[in-house]
Amino acid sequence: MNPEIEDRFADGQLKLMDEDFEESIAIFTEILESDPSCARVYQARAVAKLRSDDLAGAMKDIDEAIKCEPENYRFHYHKGAMLFQHGAADEAVESVSRAIGLAPEFAPAYFLRSKIYEKLGDEESSGVDLNKAITLRKQQTTVVDF
Repeated sequence: MNPEIEDRFADGQLKLMDEDFEESIAIFTEILESDPSCARVYQARAVAKLRSDDLAGAMKDIDEAIKCEPENYRFHYHKGAMLFQHGAADEAVESVSRAIGLAPEFAPAYFLRSKIYEKLGDEESSGVDLNKAITLRKQQTTVVDF
């Protein structure tokens, strides 16, 4: 993004943090009108739409982000989280599994998939993923000795 668009994006993020969803959506929409290939803007607008209870709009935007950057594991992870939050557990497993396939060291995805499996009643898969998440977090946490 050019510096001017970066500044507008920061404005939209600030509005999102201030829970001014309508204004953040307006800013993100303005950016996308000038550059419809900004995947992270679609993702940010998806969050704003989700927080303003527009699940359909949020799903459309996260799908656009994925279309722009299909290898971005975070977009698949966020899509899975949205689906799970709104009761579509089977679809959520698929999205989170895609995220894991793209980034097998991303511990939060295993933790989320563990919660989804738990909701689906698959305790064994839930336990396996929870253990994997814990193991990855331990490996990724550095302990500093004084």
